Amino acid sequence: ETTKKSKRVDRCSDFPYFWWKDRTGTTIASNKEMESPTLIHRPPEKENDDEDSADEALCEMLGLASLGDAKIEDEDDEEEHEQQQSGKNNIMQLPQSDIDNLVKLNHLQKLFETTSMCVLPRDLSIPVSFIRRITDELIWASDKFMSDRTYETIRIWKPSTGETEDRRVLTRLENFVDHHEGWNELCNNYLRRCISSVMGIDMVLYKEKLNLKPPGGTGFAPHLDTPSLRIALGDSGPQTFVTVMVAIDDMTSQNGCLRIHKGHWSEDDHCQLIPPEEDGNPDAGGRAGAIPQDLAESMDFEDVLCRGGDIVAFNGYAPHRSSANLSPFPRRAVFLTYNPRSEGSCHDQYYKRMAKLRDDWKMSVGLTKNVISADEQAELDALATIPSI
Repeated sequence: ETTKKSKRVDRCSDFPYFWWKDRTGTTIASNKEMESPTLIHRPPEKENDDEDSADEALCEMLGLASLGDAKIEDEDDEEEHEQQQSGKNNIMQLPQSDIDNLVKLNHLQKLFETTSMCVLPRDLSIPVSFIRRITDELIWASDKFMSDRTYETIRIWKPSTGETEDRRVLTRLENFVDHHEGWNELCNNYLRRCISSVMGIDMVLYKEKLNLKPPGGTGFAPHLDTPSLRIALGDSGPQTFVTVMVAIDDMTSQNGCLRIHKGHWSEDDHCQLIPPEEDGNPDAGGRAGAIPQDLAESMDFEDVLCRGGDIVAFNGYAPHRSSANLSPFPRRAVFLTYNPRSEGSCHDQYYKRMAKLRDDWKMSVGLTKNVISADEQAELDALATIPSI
């Protein structure tokens, strides 16, 4: 009998892998095989057959006797989906006057001006079920929703054995808003209206970045955003930037939350920076905005603790950083950069220019552009085994 989806799931951990059991104690899934333990069961063991079809191989991996055993949706699922859609629609359709009143009531414009950051009131937060769903769609449906994907090698410690292992994992996605209706509506409509209210001027989306930060994932070094954001388009592009962060999972000190040094930061009053490497990697040493380590150690970075769905805004000269994720769970957050509409709508230009800068750098160091990486090829191979529906 197919196991019904339930929030009551026992988890037996031998970090970094987890095994889930249903109420009867039967093992139903491992996160080594898939993301969540819903709607599957483990069939009796059977001998391997070299002539198994791709469908049968997939069923064996998922623990299904057949694809028909995977119950897609039951009444509880339908009710949950309706609740998600209702919450999403309520927040997306919030009148601008309501947003403006909440911004004014919480003195967010003054707070942003004096501290270079603010946390929007919980009344404006994104329904967590909605933002997690569209995040999962991006991660697991890469063949349907296009994005620029970045992988990272992280070292995982397994407490049961005391051993560590290196693992290659997906850590970042960019340039996806135009390819996903939910993200497009969220970023180019609702969040754009929110940050426009905070700034007091009409803002437009410049770029987007979804950070996944798996267990063991590293943090990012202390830096400012504006210097690096200006490099792509130079003087012909926007000059003023504001970052909006939406927490997808709860952000804590243990899992590497955002940390900000508050202050009245601006182009005329910002901290010392490290000059970028000439002709360096545009995603590494060639980026502008890095803060010297000795200076960073003397700065007062404060943890920005958030619940899933919370919205944080900070200006492009606010020093910020994060630490490694020391928890056994992912810590996901999306970072969206906006600029005043009066300085131009340059989202597509930015990504086209960054693609050229990256290709030029690869050529300069002897790498061939447009070569499929081992990570991308492995992903394509895995997708090729999934039968068409």
